Amino acid sequence: MNIKHETDYKKIYDDYWQDTNPTSRKDFASIAKLIIESCGYGSAIDIGCGKGHLVGDLLAQGIDAVGFDVSEIAIKHANTCYPDRFFEGSVLSIPFPDAHFDIIASTDCLEHLTPSDVPVALREINRIASRYVFLQIVTTQGQRRLTIENRAWWEARCFEAGFRKHPLYYRVNPYETLNEDGGQIFILLEKVPAQALENFDLNVLPEERMLHTDMLREVGRRSDAHCIRYYRAAEFIRPGDRVLDVACWLGYGSHILYAASQAKSVLGVDLSNFGIAYANAHYGHISTLEFRVGDAQALNFIPDHSIDFIAAFETIEHVPDPVAYLRELKRVLVPAGRVMVCAPNNWVDETGKDPNPHHLHVYTWERLVAECGAFFLLEQGFLQTAGGALKCHHAARKWVTVPTDSVPQEESEWVLLLGMADPVAGKDVPYVETAWTLPDSPEFHVAAFGRDYMNPWLVKGMVSIGMRSRSLPLLDSMQERVLKSADPESVDYGAALCGRIYAYVEAADVSAETLKHLEAEIWRYAAISDPSPHQLRWQVSLLFVGGELARRQGRTKDAIAFFSDCASRDVTAYSPLLGNKVIDALYWLAVFALCRHDKHEARKSLLLSVSKVQQYVSGSWLNITGSPNAPFPPGPSEIAQLLDKAARAAYSLSVLDKFENKPGVLAQETVGWFERQLNEYKWWVNTSFKQNETLIQKVADLNKLVENLESSPVDLTKQNESLIQKVANLESAYVQVLNSKSWRITKPFRFLLRVARHGLGCGMR
Repeated sequence: MNIKHETDYKKIYDDYWQDTNPTSRKDFASIAKLIIESCGYGSAIDIGCGKGHLVGDLLAQGIDAVGFDVSEIAIKHANTCYPDRFFEGSVLSIPFPDAHFDIIASTDCLEHLTPSDVPVALREINRIASRYVFLQIVTTQGQRRLTIENRAWWEARCFEAGFRKHPLYYRVNPYETLNEDGGQIFILLEKVPAQALENFDLNVLPEERMLHTDMLREVGRRSDAHCIRYYRAAEFIRPGDRVLDVACWLGYGSHILYAASQAKSVLGVDLSNFGIAYANAHYGHISTLEFRVGDAQALNFIPDHSIDFIAAFETIEHVPDPVAYLRELKRVLVPAGRVMVCAPNNWVDETGKDPNPHHLHVYTWERLVAECGAFFLLEQGFLQTAGGALKCHHAARKWVTVPTDSVPQEESEWVLLLGMADPVAGKDVPYVETAWTLPDSPEFHVAAFGRDYMNPWLVKGMVSIGMRSRSLPLLDSMQERVLKSADPESVDYGAALCGRIYAYVEAADVSAETLKHLEAEIWRYAAISDPSPHQLRWQVSLLFVGGELARRQGRTKDAIAFFSDCASRDVTAYSPLLGNKVIDALYWLAVFALCRHDKHEARKSLLLSVSKVQQYVSGSWLNITGSPNAPFPPGPSEIAQLLDKAARAAYSLSVLDKFENKPGVLAQETVGWFERQLNEYKWWVNTSFKQNETLIQKVADLNKLVENLESSPVDLTKQNESLIQKVANLESAYVQVLNSKSWRITKPFRFLLRVARHGLGCGMR
């Protein structure tokens, strides 16, 4: 249906595209990446698509995308590139059914409407959206821009149209960047469920605002201050964690925690019946995200040691008995489980009291550290400002990480602590694996922590990279306690010893007495006869780290002894993944042999590397991927590392005979093999860009001819059609080049990721 509006947008943009270079492109590839990383996959429409470049980049990434624009000229061009994917019409009356698209994208479009038309367009976008909307809006003066407003104005209009902030809003808009709008803004939105809007529209929120509100439906500093805590907290949630959001208020934070992490479930608890009713209506439509009424000081309905992560934001100052509150949080938390606590930082007026009548206590950094430190091991501290509050009124948004054993010198509006329930003290608590689904087989060892550790809680607290504490002093303390209390032949002891030695590898100096003790402990543990699979795992890792410690200190003879013993172990009794240590040990043995000019010994080590990798990948994959229906995530990545190391050995072998005459060539194949691969990727990327530019120019030239012919007499129609086909063919080739470019760029990053993940998941260090 055509609706006549006062502003003739069609004429404006037909004229614009008539005069605009058809190949002009913004950085749509990066926008497409942001859309996918925040909104996922599915069907998408680009509103105000122009000549279709964003649609092309979305298609290249696997999104089922179409475009929509008011300009007939733009749509005609876009359909020559991507046939039947573009539609003409007005954003004020979009000809698609309700909830038709998973994702709505619109870049550089809405600001070209008049202010009175913006709400109409947003309502139409809301109508056809099933869930997510991604907007890019220019906020500065410019030709044909009819609405020039700031972020707060635009977001307020979006909320009025039935949207709220997307739970990953701060992935696209980092906290500190929100201090200034800049020339353009990204607004990432989620559609509020229709039933929730009927029962709780925006008009109900002002009544609650003095205590709290739905911060995903509010603009400005206060909203950012509350939301960013949940987004940052999600970084510390481990895969499979069961999460508690205590004093969740209206549930928006629980929603962020669930969406921004790999949590298995989130439970929001609050005393307010209204708050829980609102939360269930707005955010409780996912079975693993639920809300219930409850008292933060008496969580009787939550069993002991059943929660893996707790968000406890701006609650401790409200409860009558903070000590009872912290004790209850500790009760429900598993050993090595985490809690993040937030409190206003010394919010007092000239009388020395907190003017907020709902605050029963005044907290400072020192008080929060003292009270939380009595119940939890403290990992990290954070200072936060947003400006506009009782303190630091004119401050910018800021988030700073500080050590928990320090006294911060700078002012902040809030203080936060990340704590951990002591895993060493929790050894008697029954262990439950939540991160992975494990196969029911006695031959599976890689993540059988509950079976093979005396205290399996140590894995998440002290051992596994990516899960363990990020505080080096806290890790050191836990290792020391385990080394003093555990059986010296236990898996727990081996894990603590290995972690301790890795810390010394990075240290600037180690005393001779300490070295002697550490190396004696490595040889003692490595001599355990008939080791269990997990004892073998730590024997191999200890021998390797012993070699690393000696190598970095220039004690080549000792390093060779450690690496040789490491390389002699059959790791398949544990897992082929442990072969990464063996292959690295063989690599260093080859390097040492070359330093002695012993090509024969170097060749033996390199050939053995290739044959061992072949052996590792040819056997059973039970201890690589685990369950066929739920593969163990780190397994394929670490196997890929093994294959990369086999490639390193093979390249080295190919030039080994040229060692004396071409030493630099050999170095390139050993030390520089990784850089060589990256340089090769860069060459392909540059080649793709050059092909890209050539095709763009050809398309531009041919399109100019087409536009001239379209205004020519009818008898030139056949020639016109022929040229149009050529344009289409070239555009198709252009898309293929873009896809090739994307692949060439993506592949080295996947390679880098594999290298960066070395030892992740099951703590393979």
